[in-house]
Amino acid sequence: MVVKSVRGRRRYIVFTVPAEAGRSEVLDALADLSEPMPDLRVITSFGGKAIVRCSPAGIEQVSATMKERFPGSESLITSGTLRKIREVYPELKVAQKKKR
Repeated sequence: MVVKSVRGRRRYIVFTVPAEAGRSEVLDALADLSEPMPDLRVITSFGGKAIVRCSPAGIEQVSATMKERFPGSESLITSGTLRKIREVYPELKVAQKKKR
């Protein structure tokens, strides 16, 4: 496991999105930011919510872009861990892969 001092810190943000917007639509909406933010990633998007990972410095840019691309979109919670996000929004939990 890579330590934060090498990898850098990450923030996970839950956004409201249209119910039909999947992961690929959210990725397309954030495509302009992928070059200046190499750690930008869409974790999941279903049920009208999307989880986006970015650096702490990029939170404002990501929020502004999401509001521009998805009118009415808002940030619900920002956290440093997916565990916290999934505790607050259990519907965003994804089934874990079975270990062999």
